[in-house]
Amino acid sequence: MSWKSHIVRKSLTDIEPYKPGKPVSEVQRELGLQSPVRLCSNENPWPLPNKVVEAVRLASGEICRYPDAAAYRLKRAIALKWGRSPAEVIVGGGTEGILYSLFQAIIDEGDEVAYATPTYPLYRLAAAASGARRIEIPTDESEGGAGVGRLAEACGPRTKALVICNPNNPTGSIMTRTDLTNLANSLNGRETLLILDEAYADYVEDPKYASGIDLFDQLGNIVMLRTFSKIYGLAALRVGYAIAPKPVVETYLKVRKVFEVNSIAQSAALAALSETSYIQEVREKTLAERERLNLALRDMGIRVRATQTNFVILEIAEAKTVYEKLLLEGIIVRLGDDLDYPGHLRVTVGLPEENDRFLQGLGKVLKRLAGR
Repeated sequence: MSWKSHIVRKSLTDIEPYKPGKPVSEVQRELGLQSPVRLCSNENPWPLPNKVVEAVRLASGEICRYPDAAAYRLKRAIALKWGRSPAEVIVGGGTEGILYSLFQAIIDEGDEVAYATPTYPLYRLAAAASGARRIEIPTDESEGGAGVGRLAEACGPRTKALVICNPNNPTGSIMTRTDLTNLANSLNGRETLLILDEAYADYVEDPKYASGIDLFDQLGNIVMLRTFSKIYGLAALRVGYAIAPKPVVETYLKVRKVFEVNSIAQSAALAALSETSYIQEVREKTLAERERLNLALRDMGIRVRATQTNFVILEIAEAKTVYEKLLLEGIIVRLGDDLDYPGHLRVTVGLPEENDRFLQGLGKVLKRLAGR
């Protein structure tokens, strides 16, 4: 046993592996349920456009070949979408793949990565994998601009990156244009990258929201992350992208996984980018269903937090018990404890019939608990 303790990195002993939402197959296998509803991973459940499906079919005929390591066509399409140079675009294996390689590219021994909490647990894991010292900054949405000040103050001379999920997962809240600008300005000149994970940006309705791309030319210390896993509906293909300063991109290319994004993923993402009508339709349907869920939950006496995402947040007593009872009803949601957000359940906005099953199942669970 002694050699094993020397092999593994001691800096990882306090790190827990990422705990994803339960897959349908696991619930079927362990609970014997035939058709569970999966509302735990914030996927887009609506059918894909025919153009994307056809792109996947055609690309599957070339799976005996290595993919284009440069993702040339996809990178150019992304650059065109945002009015940037392809030299400022990174294409990688979703937010996860990009962050792991990005931290490898920028972190030297003794450097720090900071992030507000509660937030997406992946940031902690990617920072730990890079060997960075982790700075976790507890935040409270009620602080507003004062909270932004604390974020900046937490960044010292060795802080290479501050990661902000905007809109935030799991709270569903946003950082406003004013607060984002103030934060970016306070970091400018400090040699700290402001990394903005905007996975849920396509669902935002609040006019006070601003994307990091709006500050890119003005400040230059911005990295904007986007994904094809949410509104584009390509979660299984693992593809995302970043807009970043050219020196960051150049260094990233030295350490990235060369063939990380396969040909099917590249072709599907390229086709999906042009499906603007589909994206708008999915957005409208999702927001309408989100509002319907919120109203129904409030009618049940449940406190619901307003979100700017494709999920709803329930503040609920005995959250873990409710989560486990919902599983027995064949409803898979996300337990806030797994996201450093205890006392909450996070529920993806699904198809109308999936949302109906969730509401019915939750009603049954709450009624049984009330009658104990």
